Amino acid sequence: MTLISAGHGKWFARVSGEAETTEYLPVIAWGMYEVGEEYRAFVLDAETGNLTPACGVKGFAGIADAHEVELAEMTPEEIRERNKRMRERR
Repeated sequence: MTLISAGHGKWFARVSGEAETTEYLPVIAWGMYEVGEEYRAFVLDAETGNLTPACGVKGFAGIADAHEVELAEMTPEEIRERNKRMRERR
């Protein structure tokens, strides 16, 4: 297996849960099992402590960058304030 560090806090695996919740798991590394295979995102399996392909996690819904995660964690009031500041800069 070949692995390359993903860089702390840059990429996340988007995982859909029950009751329409979304969780973001930090991508620890990018890698491939065999030569010539496409690179995959690897996350930490909380139960075993091993790296596992993000696409194998139940509810995997794609890869997100830090910007998406930041917006997802904001309250509606924080989003309105952020948008107001952005409009004022223009």
